[in-house]
Amino acid sequence: MGLFRTFYSNSFHGMNLIFTPISDDSILPNEIITDILLMLPTKSLLKCMCVSKSWHQLISSPHFVKTHLKLNRNNHSVLFSDINGKFKFCSINYLFNKQQQVTQELLHMDPPTLLAFVVGSVNGLICLCNRAGQMFIWNPTISKSKELLNSKCGTSIYIKYGFGYDELHDDYKAIYVDYSYHNDNDDVSKTRNVVNVYSLRADSWTTVDDQLHGIYLVNHYGKFVNGKVYWVASTGLHSLKLNNIISFDVADETWGSLELPICREVDSIFKLGVVGSDLSLLYACHDLTCDVWILKDCGVWTKLFTINYPRNAGLYMLAPPIFTFSMHLQRSEIGDILLSLPGYIMIFDGSTKKFEHTPDVKGPNPPEIYAESIVNPLMISGSGS
Repeated sequence: MGLFRTFYSNSFHGMNLIFTPISDDSILPNEIITDILLMLPTKSLLKCMCVSKSWHQLISSPHFVKTHLKLNRNNHSVLFSDINGKFKFCSINYLFNKQQQVTQELLHMDPPTLLAFVVGSVNGLICLCNRAGQMFIWNPTISKSKELLNSKCGTSIYIKYGFGYDELHDDYKAIYVDYSYHNDNDDVSKTRNVVNVYSLRADSWTTVDDQLHGIYLVNHYGKFVNGKVYWVASTGLHSLKLNNIISFDVADETWGSLELPICREVDSIFKLGVVGSDLSLLYACHDLTCDVWILKDCGVWTKLFTINYPRNAGLYMLAPPIFTFSMHLQRSEIGDILLSLPGYIMIFDGSTKKFEHTPDVKGPNPPEIYAESIVNPLMISGSGS
């Protein structure tokens, strides 16, 4: 095995690693080598895996992967899909800089399938589904993907999706809910639902009928927060009159419900989403203001703040609740706010909560904010070596 000394800058992100041979009498203890490697960003770790077989085994080990993930949760990128069904990405920090041409920073990325949409992401893994009903779990950072064999996805327009992490069993699960009519008629009272759950670790699907009898999920893609996937629910298959919030516990595969924080006003529309790592609701009104609510750990809804959005963004802010949102709070003294909606991103001043600028990145699907990681879906499913 070759022995190397690693030189790195004080700023870990974006560093260039240089490996040079070292003598036997200057070998570092394994504990120190592990601690150094854990401090490196994901892209640098990929280079380190090529140094030696022992380093590859260390960095690929489940314990190292989990520890590195916990230490690097704030290293986020944003994934965009263009009109050609291809993907591009950039660091989330570029989007906050209004002086920077973001389009110049967008990098091309080859997905495992074209014309796919993002179901959700967690721990650097992104769940994709294409128009043919194929589903994939993909880590774009390490270019590894796993196709979900025997996918249960159909062609119904009333399909709802979800993706989450089962921390109890260290497993990733995709959820697919299909509403269909009995006897191919349009009698809503005779609809039934089929809930399909895929386990990455077992590499298999389970199916349960009518677990949501009389409950109709509204948003196409559930939002994963703290072990559960959430949807807003209505009183009918074609209704957008929201009733409550429905959750799916990824670990024990049970369903639950939450009340909405307040009764919405007549002229307001709200969307389900996440703010950082908290479940959130966005109440948008026609007076160009929007209230941001988050669900605390104790299960209590709290109004976080109110933002002022521009008139030309009303089309996106007042869109139906079938769409969700993501909000990222920049970790800096300024504390600017990034709001991601389907096909649109807005940046707000952290202190005044007023609109600042819109990055010049748009696409047909919602941008996906994800944390870079070295989690390999093939290793979890037993398909990798």
